[in-house]
Amino acid sequence: MPYCSNCGAEKTADQQFCPSCGKASSAPTLAPMPTLSSVERGDNVALAGFLWRVVAYVIDIIILGIVATFPLRAIGVTSYAATFINIVIVFLYAVLLLIYMNGQTLGMRVTHIRCVDEKSRSRLSSQQAIMRTGLYCVLDVLGSLYHYTRYLHPDAHEKMLNSRHLSIVIILFLPVLIDLLWPLWDKKNQTLHDKFAKTVVVRPVSA
Repeated sequence: MPYCSNCGAEKTADQQFCPSCGKASSAPTLAPMPTLSSVERGDNVALAGFLWRVVAYVIDIIILGIVATFPLRAIGVTSYAATFINIVIVFLYAVLLLIYMNGQTLGMRVTHIRCVDEKSRSRLSSQQAIMRTGLYCVLDVLGSLYHYTRYLHPDAHEKMLNSRHLSIVIILFLPVLIDLLWPLWDKKNQTLHDKFAKTVVVRPVSA
C-alpha cells in the first residue's frame, strides 16, 4: 500500500492526490533516451568472434592481392621491392580506411565488424589506426625478410639447404602468426596490434 510523502496517509496506487492533505502524487519518470554517444560507445555490440575476423582478413588479402601483389609479380618486380611496395600499400589501405570508414576495412564492412577504442567503444583515433596498422606491418616485414629459391630436384646437400631455408622462413613468420592467432586465447579477442593501439573489434549483436 503506497503512502503520501507529505502526511503519511494511506492511498491507492491510482490516486493522483492524497485524500488527506491533497498533495499531488509524484509523476512517474521515464528512462532517459539513448544518446548518440551511447550508440557510438558500442552499447549494442559484442566483441567480434575469431571466425568473423578471419573472414574479414581473407577478404582484405584477396583485395590487396588483386590491387598490388599480382600486378607487381606480372611486371617482374624483384621479391624485396615487391615486399616493400606491398607493405606500403597495406599500411595506407588499412590506415586510411580505418580513419575514413569509421573503423572498417572493406573486409570488415562485408562482415559487419568494426575496430573501436578499447575503453570507450567509440571511434578509434587516427593515432590508434596508425599504431595498430604500423605494428602489424612491422611484423609482416619481419616475416617477409627472407626470400630464397627452392631446389626442385635437390640432391642431399640441396635438401639440407631447403630445410635450412624453410626453418628461417618459419622462424621469421612466427611473430605475425602469433599476432593473428592471439584472439583465440585472449579475453578481449584482441590481436597484439590491437593491444598496442588499445583497440578492440566489435560486431553488432543484431547483425
